[in-house]
Amino acid sequence: MYLYWRIQQDLNCLGEVIRFHDPAFANAFHKWVRKNFNSIALAEDFYPDEDSSRHFMETNHAGTETTV
Repeated sequence: MYLYWRIQQDLNCLGEVIRFHDPAFANAFHKWVRKNFNSIALAEDFYPDEDSSRHFMETNHAGTETTV
């Protein structure tokens, strides 16, 4: 999943979004993002407070405009 997250970070520079068509893959990616939220936040130089991490956990991450 890290590879797909890394690709999305590169695509963000181009204004593109990766879309996963497979619902199982989209679900697995979303779970991976939630599980690794703190590491992703540090990698992005984002230091979440309690409210933002709660909001993040309740909503889909940018990568889950999913379709592969």
